[in-house]
Amino acid sequence: MTISIHASAFDVNSWYQKITLTFINESGNAVDMNHAAISFTASGHIDPWGNSGGTLKGNLPLTLNESSYGTLETNNIIINNSDALLLQPGERGTLSFSLAATQVPVKMSAITLTLASSSSEDAESETPSDQETPAIPAADEQPAEPDVPEKGNDLQEHGLTLNVSELNTASWYQRVTFTLTNLYAQAVDLNQLQLNFTASAHPDPYSPFQGTMLGNQAVTLASDGGWPIEKNTITINHDGALMLAAGDTAELQCYLAATQTPVAISDLNATLAHDPARQGKVCVHFPAMTQTVALKPVIELLFPAGETRRFVGEWGEVLTIGDLSAGTYRLTVPVLANDEMQIAPVESSFTVTLQSGDAAAQVQVSCLPIVRYASARLMIDAPALGNAKLTVEIADVTQADERTVTLIANQPQLITRLLAGHHYTVNLQPAMINNRFIAAPIQLTGFIPAAAQVAEVAVAYQQSALDTASFVTVDATILGLPDGVVPQRYLFSSGKYQYSLMLESGSDRQTLALRFAPGLYDVQTDDIFIDSVPWRCEQAGPLRLLQKVNHVALEFLPGVTLQVKGWPDYLAHGGVTVNAPETVSLYRDIPFSALFKYDGFDGGGDPVPAAEVDVNGDGFLDYATLPIHKTVALVRQIEKEAGRSVMPVMVIYTANASGGSALADLQDAQKLRNHFGNFITQCLAAQSYKDETHPVPATFVLNPDFLGALQQGPYGYTVVRQKNSVPVNAQLAVAIQALPAMAGFIVPSLPTFSDDLYGYIQAVNYLVRQFAPDVAFGWQTNVWATGTADWVLRDTADPVAEGQAIAGFIHELGVYSGEYAPDFIAFDKFERDCFSPDALAHYGWNATCWLNYLAMVKQVTKALLTPAMLWQIPGGHMPTVEEGVSKISAAHFASGGTFFMGDARIGSDPDTLSLQLLNTALNSATYGVPTVGDFLRKDKGYDWGQMQALNLPDFNVFSILWGGGSTISITTIHSNGEDGGWLADKMVEYYAAPRYFR
Repeated sequence: MTISIHASAFDVNSWYQKITLTFINESGNAVDMNHAAISFTASGHIDPWGNSGGTLKGNLPLTLNESSYGTLETNNIIINNSDALLLQPGERGTLSFSLAATQVPVKMSAITLTLASSSSEDAESETPSDQETPAIPAADEQPAEPDVPEKGNDLQEHGLTLNVSELNTASWYQRVTFTLTNLYAQAVDLNQLQLNFTASAHPDPYSPFQGTMLGNQAVTLASDGGWPIEKNTITINHDGALMLAAGDTAELQCYLAATQTPVAISDLNATLAHDPARQGKVCVHFPAMTQTVALKPVIELLFPAGETRRFVGEWGEVLTIGDLSAGTYRLTVPVLANDEMQIAPVESSFTVTLQSGDAAAQVQVSCLPIVRYASARLMIDAPALGNAKLTVEIADVTQADERTVTLIANQPQLITRLLAGHHYTVNLQPAMINNRFIAAPIQLTGFIPAAAQVAEVAVAYQQSALDTASFVTVDATILGLPDGVVPQRYLFSSGKYQYSLMLESGSDRQTLALRFAPGLYDVQTDDIFIDSVPWRCEQAGPLRLLQKVNHVALEFLPGVTLQVKGWPDYLAHGGVTVNAPETVSLYRDIPFSALFKYDGFDGGGDPVPAAEVDVNGDGFLDYATLPIHKTVALVRQIEKEAGRSVMPVMVIYTANASGGSALADLQDAQKLRNHFGNFITQCLAAQSYKDETHPVPATFVLNPDFLGALQQGPYGYTVVRQKNSVPVNAQLAVAIQALPAMAGFIVPSLPTFSDDLYGYIQAVNYLVRQFAPDVAFGWQTNVWATGTADWVLRDTADPVAEGQAIAGFIHELGVYSGEYAPDFIAFDKFERDCFSPDALAHYGWNATCWLNYLAMVKQVTKALLTPAMLWQIPGGHMPTVEEGVSKISAAHFASGGTFFMGDARIGSDPDTLSLQLLNTALNSATYGVPTVGDFLRKDKGYDWGQMQALNLPDFNVFSILWGGGSTISITTIHSNGEDGGWLADKMVEYYAAPRYFR
């Protein structure tokens, strides 16, 4: 049976374009195309969010799969129909899709078709018809490589040799071949093989990798980030053993991008994951436990070269650590602990020496009796002390456990990891509160906590009056608060003195009920939420209460209004959609508040729309084809089933800086005209969905990366800051006159804007207010706007300074100024799960990084008086040892989901995490440590069990939208991975008790 395939011509220099495949049935029988698979390799992939169509598309969503090999991606499309999809003899059928390139010029292989009813290919394959299309080079088309290895390239005297082809030392970009020869008398497994070299260059991650050394999965590239000399590692990946026979050679071809010339390679070596010369092992025998315990035994192994790795075993079993070379190894057995118990070894370290590469050593680990832990809840019940802070010392009678804890009067505090069955005393340290001397009684409070229980402990105290003869009178005036605010509690602190008092909230002068010890006082009081606006009392410095009579003013100022129109009055969560019908079922029984989708087709605002979305050829997107129509219909169906409001969020580009400079979008008159017309059309479409139950029909996130790119590279945009550099008024008028008739479209009397970057921004804001007045909108900026995102990684990070710089830049542009000012500002983080290979170079954040990020967000929003949306936040989580990769693959390990949603399994102990995650290598030059585990330990006991989402309003955040096209979200869109329902379960937990703005 023969089906010929013909691909449409395409632009090899286009980053995004429509591809149409035409299938001709040249046989004498009808062919069922349902579940047919179309496969090809290209320097790009099918955009799952793009338009697809044709007579063979089927009435169900296409199944899209891809595998990446550098910039080459193997694409697979499966046609899905509810019944047979017949292509009759002699008939033609079409299938179209959008191809997003990973590099230009675009390369594309032959296209093959496999019918569901056949186990072999039933089609004649064909490459796209454009004769200028560079084909992916076949192996036999490559230039001959030298047969004789270059001098100095030998890896070692026996085992393996690794050579590289002759370099053109003057070339900034060249193709190289690595040749590996197996000199062993047995086959070796190349899976996880590492090719290491130092060079003034690095492998181009966007170039094709080819050769017999290549596995069936993409190579992993790593670099120490040095410049201009880099230490590079290429790791070969395969889904099983990849054997190289004795005496055989394997090759890997890739492109080398230079950082300087002349180009030189040194320190070339190869490391097998399972080297025949490295067959030594250490067998660690763990004792059996008489009862089930959650803790698993751990070994930290120090290798002869100085590397340390962690290994997890099982109680009563032998942990075999293999693939070891001859040398001396040091094993450390750490103390294991959680809130229930502690397991400590009898001996904490062992040293073993392997005399040869196949030697074995035995280590017997013994443990001390299990120490059981208990908990206690302590409280000082003393209403007269208000919210004063007191210090207590807790100790058991044997002094084996001593700790100092700060308590807040009248608030219970849980103390964990107390020794079960031990007698503890609580010694309250002296304090002077509200002119009373507070101290421990002669008979200290005592208690005996029991395992698996929480002891309720009332901390006893004694008090006596202070001599206040020399104290001073304080009059206070509360300023700024609206009428009707109830009295608030204030805590005044100066050294050893504290005063916790209730004060009226009116502006009348009031004399405080107590005389104060003279001194310099700090004042603390909680924020007061009024109509979702936090009012804060922030003092510029301490109060000087030194006179006989002192008058102080405590001023409240309104903070950022967190309530954004159309959004709930609590911290909202949202996810990503591709408008697939299955979204309704995927989100069934999962509470959430928003879904976001790109409201365009080419990923950059469609300045030159494709013909199928601009049927009349006027240069504007057709109203009827806009993705928002499908998004709103989907959201409304979810709302109907869930009985909960869901906000459609459309991401819109009026200038595209995500793929490079946006100057052409501003300076090219035709593109500017088209952008304006497209945006007006999108505004009208969004506004059309306003009704009684949806007074705010949609939300816009505008121009991702535009503001960040402007700030990061300001000199490139100097030209558009000049007068008359951007034809704003002329092209806006032309666009409005050229637009076709649409529902709700009335030609307005246009204001006059400056013809430059500043006027362009105001014009974009104006178009929302004019044509979509009920839509909420905000611009987006980036964590890297000040030059790099690496600042969050630094021990010396200054998030306030970073935030001030970002806010100052945005203020200078006037984005949030004037009568058309936006409703919020959006912040993203690199759209990849942070411990994935794509993000690990700079975005593998620990808790400290996230706190730096939030502090920056708070500073920007405070300066702009505008709330923040956290958008496209990677939703992957950090799996525990027990979880492993059962829920989430290593390609989607991330800290974001865990940080914001909490994971009690981890608590303050990162060593509970998967060893695959903890042992993931980092660039020490960037992170200051060699592994993810080391970087997480820099948090110094951060409690990953806490749900930081509950604190986001304190950072002026009103919503967090999860995931993206390649990043874990609340549910999957298939291109972005799976997490086994982890984040969806966290949504259920959060929405049971959300954080309200009050």
